[in-house]
Amino acid sequence: MKNKLTVSLAATVIVVVLIFGLLYVGTGNDYYRISDGPSSEQIEALKSNKIDYMIKEDGSLWIRKSDELKVAQCCT
Repeated sequence: MKNKLTVSLAATVIVVVLIFGLLYVGTGNDYYRISDGPSSEQIEALKSNKIDYMIKEDGSLWIRKSDELKVAQCCT
């Protein structure tokens, strides 16, 4: 009886940790579009302020949501 309870509790803890871990990892990687075509000045400002950005194949500029405050402080 104790063994089954221990296994059930351990399995529940593992599932909860996995769910929270996946949610944490998933929220840190969200990007949003800020420009259709970035200028070289925008790119230099992002680089100099160590802001995570990416330029997609269509030429649009995307920044990580967690860097939103940095962009507001340096690049607006």
